[in-house]
Amino acid sequence: MGQEREESQGYFEMLWDCDHCDARGLLGKSQRHCANCGAPQNPAKRYFPKEGEQVRVDGHTYEGADRACPACSAPQSARANNCTRCGSVLEGGAEVRGVVDAAAAPAATTAASGPRRRRRIWPVVLGVLVILGGGIWWRCIRSQSAQVAVSGHRWTRTVAIEEFNERREEAWRNEVPVEAGLPICRERQRSTHQVEDGEDCHTERRDKKDGTFEQVKKCKPKYRSEPVMDAWCQFTARRWKPATEVKAAAAGMSPAWPDNLPPGDTPATPGARRQGQRSETLTLEFTGHGSCDVSEPVWRKYSDGQKLAVEVRASSGDVVCGGL
Repeated sequence: MGQEREESQGYFEMLWDCDHCDARGLLGKSQRHCANCGAPQNPAKRYFPKEGEQVRVDGHTYEGADRACPACSAPQSARANNCTRCGSVLEGGAEVRGVVDAAAAPAATTAASGPRRRRRIWPVVLGVLVILGGGIWWRCIRSQSAQVAVSGHRWTRTVAIEEFNERREEAWRNEVPVEAGLPICRERQRSTHQVEDGEDCHTERRDKKDGTFEQVKKCKPKYRSEPVMDAWCQFTARRWKPATEVKAAAAGMSPAWPDNLPPGDTPATPGARRQGQRSETLTLEFTGHGSCDVSEPVWRKYSDGQKLAVEVRASSGDVVCGGL
């Protein structure tokens, strides 16, 4: 997706309130001292003006954040060498603290509104998740050691039977096999793609910490989904397809494949049948502790009546199969 772009809309005066009298809304860049009582500006009391009350600073060149005078704390330009209020050398003066735009970050602390405490809910959410996870572990996952006895071996063997016939199928045009009959196709939506459709924009105000703020317009492309059409086709093709399956199952340790199966190399003629995929399931049974479907080495490892130490589920008593 497209990158977010930024566009500066100019520099504007921050405002500040006098600590020593009732003067309010003094200009952060132009009025370094109170116009009412002459007190120096406190940079910690700067704040953003209300919407529509901004005072533009035309031709402003940003030179860096103000520094607080080490002697009297009055804010001074980044390029000044000595304090304009008390004359002290500004070397080592700390950068003044900036203000976060409350419109962009509602929970942030601003000089106008003072510190605001945001209620943290993540500890509550974390606590609920811990309790829920603990309950699931205790009820469903927790296991304990036990001695169990093998009560028997069972096996099931399955062979799929495939049949060769002409079959009607559907697929996208590029997926239709070469040997298929003449396909009948119609247009159909296959997917979607994203098309740029204007921008989503918002404005941010950035305290430059020199008595001004920069207003920045930030825009990100927005997109709409449009359908991608393609040809969906119906066709006939002769294929081997699963038709049924044959199973054999019994107890004991001598599994066997089902009888009376068609050959595996039957010629591909209409209506012909052949053996398909083979699969087997081998099961160990435990007295009073359920059963486990296991691999052949594990299945043959234990004999009927053999006792073994295993982990069982605390809730059900069933053997933890992964530990065999």
